[in-house]
Amino acid sequence: MDRYAVGVDLGGTKVEACLVDGRGTIVTRKRIASQPHLGRARVVENILRVIVLAAGRRSFEAVGIGTPGTYCPAHDTLYGAPHSPTYEQPGLIGELRERLPVPLQVENDANCLALGEFFYSCAGRYRTVMAVILGTGVGSGLILDGRLFRGSRGNAGEIGHVSIDPNGRMCQCGRRGCVEAYLSGPSLSRRFAELTGLMLQPEEIFARCRSGDAAAEGLFAESCRIMAETFANLANVLDLEAIILGGGVSNLPVWYEQVGPLLERSLFGIPDRRIPIIKAGLGDSAGVLGAAYLGLRQMGLMEF
Repeated sequence: MDRYAVGVDLGGTKVEACLVDGRGTIVTRKRIASQPHLGRARVVENILRVIVLAAGRRSFEAVGIGTPGTYCPAHDTLYGAPHSPTYEQPGLIGELRERLPVPLQVENDANCLALGEFFYSCAGRYRTVMAVILGTGVGSGLILDGRLFRGSRGNAGEIGHVSIDPNGRMCQCGRRGCVEAYLSGPSLSRRFAELTGLMLQPEEIFARCRSGDAAAEGLFAESCRIMAETFANLANVLDLEAIILGGGVSNLPVWYEQVGPLLERSLFGIPDRRIPIIKAGLGDSAGVLGAAYLGLRQMGLMEF
């Protein structure tokens, strides 16, 4: 008889769940709106609903959930989710735990993406990897020597809120010069609007770059330098072997074409290091699958 776990990916506007078997294969996958504008109680109801939809008639033994920010059990609060203030209200995770019939494991959504992508594209090739989400915000998860690295309080990997310029752009978190204030999707759009007066999506800006638009070319040249220096700083600290890019903004080819050589110029120490920048291979499945792996670990079926 097979055993099952459920993974949940809580996003800013949607919540997704998947049922996986004991081998980590996705059996079913469902997505509904999370409706944070209707308050915490509605979000909890929607999470429970999508879990039931994904499970169907099958029994499951554990649930893993990937969330924005970092969960603090002592306060029963998610911290560091400036794009989703409803989720930062105390009690969301506690109420889920009370209403679920099985254990619940909680991780930052970038950590879940890192887990999903590591086992998909890196296990057996690399053991020290950083996975970066480029989307509404910028976050990262770290796999160090084959194990998920959370830090002392689960707050490791907040690359989006590393400041590259203490006098730089204002970030939504309240600090200046954060990487997120330059490289997130909304930040790319705002920076282009400041140059041209046009508010466009990153994909539209990139199309203009390809057609020779000087403002778009300049924006992406600066963005690639910022990304390269940020990644080099982390590579110099952690001796990374590879970097994975996921999230909607990661689909732009410019990162894979230009960032690598700039990154390698800024590496310190051993010469001729090559750190591949890998496009996430699971698409939008990575986070929900990584969350399901948390459940499989709770069941003793995975180790990381």
